[in-house]
Amino acid sequence: MRTIVVPTDFSKPARNAAFYALRLANVMKSNIHLCHAFGLPVENPMLGQTAWAVYEYPALQKENSKELKALRKELEFKSKILWGEEAFPFHPSIYYVCEGRDPIRVINDTADSNKTLLIVMGMKGAGMLTRFLFGSNSIKMIKKTHHPLLLVPQKHKYNGLNKIAFATDLDKKDVKVAQALLRFAKYFNAELLITYIIQSNNDIIEDAEYEHKKKTFLKNLDGKICYNCIYSENIDYGLDILKSKDIDLLIMGHHYRGFFESLAGSGHAVRQANEMEIPLLIIPENEHVYF
Repeated sequence: MRTIVVPTDFSKPARNAAFYALRLANVMKSNIHLCHAFGLPVENPMLGQTAWAVYEYPALQKENSKELKALRKELEFKSKILWGEEAFPFHPSIYYVCEGRDPIRVINDTADSNKTLLIVMGMKGAGMLTRFLFGSNSIKMIKKTHHPLLLVPQKHKYNGLNKIAFATDLDKKDVKVAQALLRFAKYFNAELLITYIIQSNNDIIEDAEYEHKKKTFLKNLDGKICYNCIYSENIDYGLDILKSKDIDLLIMGHHYRGFFESLAGSGHAVRQANEMEIPLLIIPENEHVYF
């Protein structure tokens, strides 16, 4: 069965992402797999902490599993409110896993053991930093995820997906990604906005060369699409312009990973991410996409 994996630390951003994932799961006819990774004390045999960590593991797992069960009940209750108690329409089944391991491994292992459509995580917006976005876990997930990774702002509520934007450099590798995104968009009857951001201070291209690149890219796509070209000083400003296009979801491929890696060092890039008010979907390179 297809699955949406939802990592959680039980924070408000994570809880909001879980309820957003519930709405996606209903439309995409998939189940939800909650996962939580809890930390263990630093192991130091000289201080006898290894034995203490092993001793505490069952209690920590029980405590965190209790939190996961409570979240599952909330999601199941919300499901009944939204879609009634009958088997039709579709109600996602909700599972959970709780382990005392590295969070990235727990997330990827959970996703790899299922036919995972998305990994959905929460982030804060409107000028507030968060461990999900700027902490090591989110940055590692952007770099190491095996599946599409969706970051949902804390205050963003699901209101359908009508227009989704895919930022691409029109590389041939992105054609398959765009084809997969058209399948994703079809679930929601959404329009896919193919967006090419030209960095005017770096990219100097002949009109004929650009038109050939665009034509080659678009001829392999069939679905509800439109095309948009943005001339901008840099990727960051280009995304600012793109966000003004009344889109419900921004999608970026592997070409833009360097943008996220520079978050900590670029003031404007930090502002860009801080002010993100719509969900952001990262598509990993050379991985399976099951849309």
